[in-house]
Amino acid sequence: MKRYLSLVLLFILSVLLISEWIYPFSELTELSTPNWIILFITISLGSFFLRLKYYWTIPLHLIMIFVVSGIYYAKDSIFSMNWFSSFFQITFNGFRDMVQFRSSDIAMNFILIVFLIALWLLSYITTYSILRKQRIMSVLVLTVSYLAVINTFTDYNSNWAIVRTVLEGFLLLHLALSSRIASPNRISADSLKRNGLFYHVFIVLLLAVFVFSSLMLPKKAPVFPDPVPTIKNALGINTTRTVGYSEDDTTLGGALQKDNATVFTARTEKGHYWRVESKRVYTGTGWANEKSADITSFSSGDDFPIQLTEQTTGDTKTAEISFASSSDYIPYPYGTQTINSAVDSFSANLTTEKINPVDTIKNYTIQMKSPVYDIEKMQKADFSTLSSAFVSKYTQMPKELPDRVTKLANKVTKDADSIYDKAKAIESYLSSSGTFTYSTEDAKETPNGADYVDQFLFETQIGYCDNFSTSMVVMLRSLGIPARWAKGYTPGEGEKKGNDSKSTYTITNNDAHSWPEVFFPGTGWVPFEPTATFTNPEDFQEPTTETANKPETPNDSTSTPETPAQPDKTPEQEAGSSSTGETPKQEQPKTDSTSSFKLPSWFWWIPTGLVAVLLVLVVLFRRRIRSYLLLRSLSKAPEFSKTYHKLMKSLAVYGYVREPSETLRHFAIRVDNELKTADFTELTKIYEAQVYSNNDAEKGMKQNEIELTERIIALLNKHDK
Repeated sequence: MKRYLSLVLLFILSVLLISEWIYPFSELTELSTPNWIILFITISLGSFFLRLKYYWTIPLHLIMIFVVSGIYYAKDSIFSMNWFSSFFQITFNGFRDMVQFRSSDIAMNFILIVFLIALWLLSYITTYSILRKQRIMSVLVLTVSYLAVINTFTDYNSNWAIVRTVLEGFLLLHLALSSRIASPNRISADSLKRNGLFYHVFIVLLLAVFVFSSLMLPKKAPVFPDPVPTIKNALGINTTRTVGYSEDDTTLGGALQKDNATVFTARTEKGHYWRVESKRVYTGTGWANEKSADITSFSSGDDFPIQLTEQTTGDTKTAEISFASSSDYIPYPYGTQTINSAVDSFSANLTTEKINPVDTIKNYTIQMKSPVYDIEKMQKADFSTLSSAFVSKYTQMPKELPDRVTKLANKVTKDADSIYDKAKAIESYLSSSGTFTYSTEDAKETPNGADYVDQFLFETQIGYCDNFSTSMVVMLRSLGIPARWAKGYTPGEGEKKGNDSKSTYTITNNDAHSWPEVFFPGTGWVPFEPTATFTNPEDFQEPTTETANKPETPNDSTSTPETPAQPDKTPEQEAGSSSTGETPKQEQPKTDSTSSFKLPSWFWWIPTGLVAVLLVLVVLFRRRIRSYLLLRSLSKAPEFSKTYHKLMKSLAVYGYVREPSETLRHFAIRVDNELKTADFTELTKIYEAQVYSNNDAEKGMKQNEIELTERIIALLNKHDK
């Protein structure tokens, strides 16, 4: 029974190990669920664990590939002729494109078929390594390498997957080693039999200690800079334009693809803009990089060298930042006071206000205070105190800017009484007037000779954050109001865990964002949010006098424009959405990667459970099943040599494996010594006499030979109890 239990554990761990290949594949290819592929791998491994013949396993796997592919991609029933013909067409076209090296033309449904074939091969290799060689290291190394490559070069975060894989691999190694020790003609297993339970429990506890220690002990920062960006550039990976932070903004415009890769997580009390840098010079096509920079250095724990706001309030709060992979820049919120990290030295570009660690950084903590954005104070701000050089610097515009941009800005702000009210009027016009549409997919390139802002405001009126924020900065500058362009990330998606007072925000590449900043004397640089359906996460203080509230612009007293259609959504987390004016119900049907074959979410547990129970029963009683089939064959006047070979296979299932150096006679003597009989030796002598005789005709079994075989089977069953 111990052998049965060991085999069941090996099977379960093998399923868990190979499942680690499935999770990233299903996420990256956007399959509806990985459960059907896991069922495929469970049946595949089960067929090899049961040692089914190739004439059973090959048809079984081909049928499973056809069915699983149909569940994901068949538009009609998987048993319809349409899917039958489509399946062969997909396979033919896929192999043709692969042979002709046309990777861009290979369809996702063919990639699934190839992946299933690869899992078929991996199942066989895993079973062979475990049951035949009692070794698993090669499969373990292959799986960890696969996850490492996936984690490095794709959006999938496989940190925990690697941890799970190593644990599963070590348990498989432990069980395989135990099997090798306990197998015949190997190291004596007496000690293992006497202390078996203690031995297994000790190994499990040792693994638990290692895992707990690795999670709880402090981690040292990376010693070497992250080579991944260099490798990606050398291999030409991620060369297409996708949503995400980029240093080059000289040419804006054009469609973007979504990117769900996690950039960093932030544990903090509320969401913030995560600022990376600001840019000042608008060229008509984008934002130019500064030719000269004022660089200063500071250390961990020093006062933050960039002061965006002139007044902060409240207690000092903290935000804990953790990058998915090492970073060479520091996102920070408004009101940052200090940065604390294992990386001790930082450089601050006071021109762009970008912070870079001297080395790449993985984790750091920010201490901050809430900036004060007093609406009444900003409405009464005296801009005459600003120097002409400062105003000129932040109202720069290209000479070729069309006049209609300035005329539009004057028209939108004609009823505003203060500069703050003008900024809010432009913000409201861009974000909630219904004139402009948010979309990353439908955004247009700027034609040669055209102005980026003019094209968006008057021609396309479709774009994303860069279009909206740049347009607001240019419109404000056309009115003589100092403004600049800031970029970084939106707050991301927050989640509270247990009784923790803080939330953990996950910031992905889809959360990369840009917004305008307007300078108000006495307040500092103030962020605004003109992008349709976005909201400003910063806190604004309401005016304390009635005269500060203007009935003509009811949104002036709030920090965020109302967006009734989707007030709480972050569009760049849904980079495929087309606009704020379209309802989500019209967008959802575009996901045609899954078929119309619909089943309740719980349904797959039924076949999975039945198959799992059946496999467990077959594995547990496989020896008895083989013995029963052999006994039944004895009643049908079998040929002696075929029955002898079947008996040899039954002996192998019970652990009596003939060594390559053993003769049949020596092997029979060893088996008889174990079973305390002489029947197998006698049966072997009969077999050898038939093999070495001159008579080529097959010999049927005599009654005494049948009785010898039956007694051996009975002893095997008795010995197995």
